[in-house]
Amino acid sequence: MARCLVTGHRGFIGTKLTQALKWYGHDVRGIDLQEEEDILDGLEQFEDFAPEYIFHLACIPRVAYSIEQPVHTTMNNVLSTSIVLDFARKNNVKRVIYSSSSSIVGNGDGPASPYALQKMTSELECKLYADLYNLETVSLRYFNVYSEDQKASGPYATAVANWMHHVRQGKDPFITGDGEQRRDMLYVHDAVSANLFAMNYEGEFAGQHFDVGTGTNISLNEIRDIVLRYHPETHFEYIEERDGDVRLTKANSQSLEDLGWKAVVSIEQGLASCFENCRGARNRKELEHANTGS
Repeated sequence: MARCLVTGHRGFIGTKLTQALKWYGHDVRGIDLQEEEDILDGLEQFEDFAPEYIFHLACIPRVAYSIEQPVHTTMNNVLSTSIVLDFARKNNVKRVIYSSSSSIVGNGDGPASPYALQKMTSELECKLYADLYNLETVSLRYFNVYSEDQKASGPYATAVANWMHHVRQGKDPFITGDGEQRRDMLYVHDAVSANLFAMNYEGEFAGQHFDVGTGTNISLNEIRDIVLRYHPETHFEYIEERDGDVRLTKANSQSLEDLGWKAVVSIEQGLASCFENCRGARNRKELEHANTGS
């Protein structure tokens, strides 16, 4: 059993990671803004707990919001990482596992948003702490994490979550741009398994970063076709592309696969599960309307 600290433990990935760690018998503590606990106030309350591993997931993960509020998001996303790393250095933490983002690569020419730049800065700081202080760190670059129960609003909302919400409500979803943007999609349980792998890996990471995805991708229009397979009555509206969006994401997953981790759920399997799940929810909603006469 290991002592684990999860920052952002009430978030989309953090919740499931915390559940998995506890299932494996680890002693887990967490900190999250949803519980009015702010990393920026320090982590001294965890000194007696003496965590062996820190999973740093806490951040404001919104590209659009970072464009609107670059200073606020930089304070939260960059300074919080500095605080986590310095706490780990001073308290003999065995390994810090940092949750990064594929947005760092942009369209192949670097960050296209303040959020992406913030993630890159934190990755570099993780590497610096590994080199300068011999703190064992690793950065995991997630690619478009999703699941059946992902919320359509809030900081972790994705196009898939938004579309599932619209379908459940019997409303028409929208596609930004021409729909030919391609995305590598990572099922949330694979994101969790990558964190567990990073924790249990017996070698040294020494500040390395790794892409965490399937190594394939799919266009928004192809995802639309999966939706229509289960919900042929759905109509999609095309709207203007958003600032900061990238045209293509695809994980170079070979480096992590060489060490022993690989995504289990394919994009097609995961998305089919999501939108087939919507069908049941939509049928229940229609039945409720029929029974109430509304």
